[in-house]
Amino acid sequence: MHKESYRIAVIGCGYVGLPLALAFSRLFPVVGFDLDEKRVFELSQPFDRNGEYSAEEFQHRQLSFSSDDEDLRNCNVFIIAVPTPVDQNHSPDLSCLINASRMVGSLLKKGDCVIYESTVAPGCTGKICLPILKDESALVPGEDFYLGFSPERVNPGDAEHTLQSISKVVSGINEESLLFIEKLYSFVVNKTCMASSIEIAEASKLVENIQRDVNIALMNELSVYLEKMGIPMDEVLEVSASKWNFSNYHPGLVGGHCIAVDPYYLLESAEKEGVPLSLIQQARDVNENMPEEFACRILSKLEKPYRGKKVLIRGLAFKPGVKDIRNTKTPQLRELLLKQGIEVDVYDPFVDHSVSLSMFGFETIDEITDQYDLIVLPHNLSIIGPRESPYRNS
Repeated sequence: MHKESYRIAVIGCGYVGLPLALAFSRLFPVVGFDLDEKRVFELSQPFDRNGEYSAEEFQHRQLSFSSDDEDLRNCNVFIIAVPTPVDQNHSPDLSCLINASRMVGSLLKKGDCVIYESTVAPGCTGKICLPILKDESALVPGEDFYLGFSPERVNPGDAEHTLQSISKVVSGINEESLLFIEKLYSFVVNKTCMASSIEIAEASKLVENIQRDVNIALMNELSVYLEKMGIPMDEVLEVSASKWNFSNYHPGLVGGHCIAVDPYYLLESAEKEGVPLSLIQQARDVNENMPEEFACRILSKLEKPYRGKKVLIRGLAFKPGVKDIRNTKTPQLRELLLKQGIEVDVYDPFVDHSVSLSMFGFETIDEITDQYDLIVLPHNLSIIGPRESPYRNS
């Protein structure tokens, strides 16, 4: 396949797919596909509800959006970037990935290319996705079409580590696929890192985020101890950071699309293989239990009775400065405080009130005008007060 003939389909136009569609459409015709018809309509305006891209950034691109798979029939490169979440029991949910594989498989032609970016356990592409593509297309992966995996490294709200500037991991089912996929991504990124197998690339994505999860769990566990001792965690970390090889991790409520999800994919895979990963599981348990721990810490700063006390939670998104509410722990923290009779307001200027109401059943406040007994920052487990908010009208 020659560069001049690339016609790219990006399946899934969320935080991962949209940057890919925008980047490739500078050079090639791109169709952004998403089942969310409202999302497709918005992007066609153009409007990005996630607030990552302005309307100007859609201009001068060979880019269209669709919810109709018929619009993908002329495409010859399919990049699958659909969600791979976990359910309420923390079990991996591959339904979107399986459905996307079936759709793409039904569209495949000889000489096409399929690339997965969705986070999965090692072996998923080969054991689950590949057979679907093969059955739907009646084609042989690696012979009739290229197949590979390139894990996403999207960090919402991060203007420094963008798709173009990061090192993009690429892998293929064989050398021909690897070389084709590496060449393809080289058009839109500054640096690629070639993994020698798809399984290595799949595992690398999980290891990146599990490392962060385990280290944050360590900081969270230490913060519980230091809080009991009356020792300020922030100053301890500041002093510790004076050592040249100290890793800069901080305590906080862990949410988002990666760190709070990816470990469960590896844990399930390891359980099937009979390999216990107790440290990773314990780290997950520590971070999942932090809303309860932080709620207890907040209660310890309030005088009884709690009923009638007013607390402001500053932050609804899973981290500051973004609209991303995936797996945010703020609603859970809010419920724990409400059960104690505490009046709770939530303020986050980046998250629309309608989103908060539809997703969690409560509205955030427009601005901070009240006086609160305590102000809490869930992202780093900070407690301010009792005093008037220093963030008024911010």
